[in-house]
Amino acid sequence: MGIDWSYPNTQAVDATGVLDEYDEENGHPPGWTRSVIEKIKADINTYTPVGRFGGRNGFDRDDYTDEELAAWDWYQEDVVGNWDEVAEEHNSTVTDTDNVRPDEYNPDHQYVEQPPPGFTPPGTSEWAGGDNPNQQLSVSTEALEFFADQIDQIAGDGTGILFDARTLLGGVDMRPGGFAKAELMRQLIDGSSSDSPGLRGDTMNLMLSVHQALYEVKTGLRLMVRGYDTSEEFNDMTADELGEAMGGAWSKIGVVGDHGQDSGTTSGG
Repeated sequence: MGIDWSYPNTQAVDATGVLDEYDEENGHPPGWTRSVIEKIKADINTYTPVGRFGGRNGFDRDDYTDEELAAWDWYQEDVVGNWDEVAEEHNSTVTDTDNVRPDEYNPDHQYVEQPPPGFTPPGTSEWAGGDNPNQQLSVSTEALEFFADQIDQIAGDGTGILFDARTLLGGVDMRPGGFAKAELMRQLIDGSSSDSPGLRGDTMNLMLSVHQALYEVKTGLRLMVRGYDTSEEFNDMTADELGEAMGGAWSKIGVVGDHGQDSGTTSGG
């Protein structure tokens, strides 16, 4: 729920920054004026009966220093008494970067919900077959099929860790804050249009391209295995036949290099 600007409530007054300005101009530590105001408000809300039918609140000016009374009187006259003007002036310049007054960082505070840590690697295994007993260069169709099976653990048919990571990245909710520089940063990370997907969009597209490249590699490997039953037949493959089997893979691998080239744009230019 947003701030109610119709009256000088605590959230609205603090958002304008006028109390911080008063502290700075008068040499008070941060938060001093707010604490004085809250103490006097608490006194005013304390009702003390007087006599049979009368009473009074607990605010006694004699209980406060001249500086505290000056802060209270300023607050009543300049802030509460002119609230419409104070609120209008703030809201007309709220996007100015000079008006940003972030809260002090608290390292013990969890600002956003963190995803569960850890990574479960796919269930790949090591090739234990033969066909190279003398450490001579040789092609094994069994090894190619095994390699394709390992890729399958990473890039399945519409599944795999790259798809999972892409889905998680797509669900990240950017909350930069309501000021200009943060919004510009959000656009560079989150994207500002279909032509400028930002860092997140480009990373998601890269994950998809890598998945597609791996998928085409395993498809090409299995195509060769089906076409060449023995190592001898495989070694007789021509360059054209290799290109026909792996052409889709080479094309998809080339697309991977197209990512990371956009410097990003914002709606402001």
